[in-house]
Amino acid sequence: MKKTLPPNQIVMLLGIGTSISLLGESTLYTVLPNERIMKQLGITLAMVGILLGTNRAMRLFTNGPVGLIYEKMPRRPLLVLSLILGALSSVLYTIGYGFWPLFAGRVSWGLAWSLLWIGCKTVVQEISTNENRGHFNGRYNIFYFFGIGFASLLGAMLTDLVGFSSGQRISAGLLLVTAGIWYFLLPETKGMDERSPNSEIPSKEQRRAEAIPWKVIAPAAFVIFISRFIERGLVAASTPLWMASLFGDGTRVLGFLIPIATLTGLFNAMKVFPGIASAPASGKLSDILGRRWPVVSWTLVVGALGLGLMSTRLTWLAVIGGLMIPVLSASVETLVPAIIGDHTGKSNNGRALGVIFIFADLGSTLGPMIGLGLLGASVFTIQQLYLFCALMVLAAVGVSWASSRKYHTLSEAVK
Repeated sequence: MKKTLPPNQIVMLLGIGTSISLLGESTLYTVLPNERIMKQLGITLAMVGILLGTNRAMRLFTNGPVGLIYEKMPRRPLLVLSLILGALSSVLYTIGYGFWPLFAGRVSWGLAWSLLWIGCKTVVQEISTNENRGHFNGRYNIFYFFGIGFASLLGAMLTDLVGFSSGQRISAGLLLVTAGIWYFLLPETKGMDERSPNSEIPSKEQRRAEAIPWKVIAPAAFVIFISRFIERGLVAASTPLWMASLFGDGTRVLGFLIPIATLTGLFNAMKVFPGIASAPASGKLSDILGRRWPVVSWTLVVGALGLGLMSTRLTWLAVIGGLMIPVLSASVETLVPAIIGDHTGKSNNGRALGVIFIFADLGSTLGPMIGLGLLGASVFTIQQLYLFCALMVLAAVGVSWASSRKYHTLSEAVK
C-alpha cells in the first residue's frame, strides 16, 4: 500500500530534512574564512573563495539534467540519494590536508544540493495550486532559512568545542539518519496531480506545458541571480570578515568572551528570524493579492536599504542592516518558484526550475569568488563592496517592477 500524507506534512518532512542537510554547508561559510581554520586546513583566503563557489559551479552543469530526471523518475529515491551524497561531502571535508579533499567534498555537495533543492521544489509544486503555491513555497522556505541560521550557529559551536573535522563527522551522521527517515516516511508524489480531482490539467495548461515561457523566466532568472550573487554568495562568504571588522576577535558579554566564530554563527542564527517571517508572509500576500511581482519589488527595496546600512561603520546600524538582508532572499526564494509554477504546466516544472536555479547558482558561484577576490586585492573595502551591492539590487527592482506592470494578476499567467 502506497504511503500518503497531507500536503502540509509533506512540506514539513521535506523542510526538516533540508534544515538538517545544511549543517555541513553553513559551517563552512561561518568558519572557513577564519584565519585559524584556514591554517589548520592548509588553505588560503583565495582558496576559500574558490571552495565556497565550487559546489555552485558544479550545479551549473547538474541543475538542468536533474530537473529533467525529476520529470522522468520517482522523487523519493532521488531525494534520499541527495542526503547520502551530502553525508559523503562532510566526510570528505575531514580527510587529508589542503585544498583537494575540500574540493572533492564541495563537488559532492554540489550534486547533492541539485538533487535535494530541485526535488523538494518540484514536490512542493506538485502538491500546490495557483491559489496556495505562494503559501506552500513560503512554508517550505521557513525550514530552509531556519536551517541556514541554526546550522551556522550549531556548526560554529561544534567547531569551537570539538574541532572542524569532528563537527563535520557529526553532520554526516545526522544526514544518514535523515536519509533513513525520508526513505521510510516520505511518500512518492510523482503523478499526485493526476490522481487529484482538483488538479485536472485544462487545455490551456496542456498547451503552455509544451514549451518553457522564456519571457517569464528571463526576469525571474535575473532577479534570483542578483539575490543569490549578493546574499548567498558575496555577503555569506564575507560575513566573517565583516563581523571581524566590527567586533575584532570577539566581544565580551557579562565578562565572558564570545569568540568571533561563535559570534558570527550567532549573528547568522539571528538572521533566520526575518527570513522565517518574510518567507510565508510574502508568499501568502502574493496569493491574496493575486500578484507576485509587486511583492518581489518591495522586498528587494528592503534588501537594498539593508545593504546600505551594512556599509556604515556604526556597529548597531550595520547589524540592523545585516538583519534586513534575509527579507530580500526569503521573498525571492519563495516567489520566483511560485511565479514559474504559475506560468508552466506541472509536466515541465522540473525543467523550468532547473533553468531558474542554473542562474541562481551562477550568482552563488560568482559571489564568493568576486567578492573575496576584490577584498583580497584591496579594490574595495568591505563597506564599499556592500554599497555597490545595494546598487545592483536597485537594478533588480527595476526589472521586477517592469514585470509587475506586464503581469497584473495571476489569472494572466495562464493565458
